[in-house]
Amino acid sequence: MLTINQLRSKQDQGVSENVMSTLRMIEINPVEICNRACSFCPRSDPKLYYNKGQSMTKNTALNIARHLNEIEFDGRVGFVGFGEPLLHKKIETLISSIRDNVPNLKWLELNTNGDFLSREKIQKLADAGVDHLSVSMYDRDITEWLEKNSQGINIKVVPRHNYKERFELTVTDRHNVTNKKGDIKNINRPCYWPFYQMFIDWNGNVLLCDNDWSKSQKFGNVNEQTIKDIWLGEKYNKYRNILKSNRNISPCNKCNIIGTRYGQQSFDKFLSHM
Repeated sequence: MLTINQLRSKQDQGVSENVMSTLRMIEINPVEICNRACSFCPRSDPKLYYNKGQSMTKNTALNIARHLNEIEFDGRVGFVGFGEPLLHKKIETLISSIRDNVPNLKWLELNTNGDFLSREKIQKLADAGVDHLSVSMYDRDITEWLEKNSQGINIKVVPRHNYKERFELTVTDRHNVTNKKGDIKNINRPCYWPFYQMFIDWNGNVLLCDNDWSKSQKFGNVNEQTIKDIWLGEKYNKYRNILKSNRNISPCNKCNIIGTRYGQQSFDKFLSHM
């Protein structure tokens, strides 16, 4: 089995002469609800973040797919974000809307806490078009169970060990970023996220990244603009111009995540165009 770091390193590759090829990863937040309230997550404090029960429609997923097809997108789409994707009642419909309409798509991934997985569910996700199933284990190691129940199914399981005995999750101070009164860190180092990855919320809003739980910045909406226009837009470039060297812009000035682990190719390509 691949580790999550090995998988991400493969997924951020593929930049060509076309500047749109810098967009290697699309992350989709399909639903605004989770069955857990982990201590490192803002959902552990309802005053900061609460379950809203909002979910993405098929039409929004189809708009995403149409835009990606127009730019011949050949990177990764991941269903992940601020909630548990398997709580979306029609998650397979969203998945197939992307898989069936983006012919050059190389990776289609779903990230889950695993609580709602069964062999039948794994098969349905594979049938819909998921090729990588990333499972964050928060209580115990269920790798053996995952291997057994995915055997014979055309899907690759990526276990993520995030329980007491083995905590591998690299998390920013999400409570701080969510809290409008959070401490300003002014971290004097770059971040590559907006150079290679786009985060799309349940309603089609394009947000800065999946670490901005406050949803403080909106770069456009896929139901109103194309992904190409948003990605090459003025606001994205404003953030890139700052984040290429430091984080002196909100909300990045409250974020302590390592932002240079992936996306080097895209970062270098954008620098050559600036």
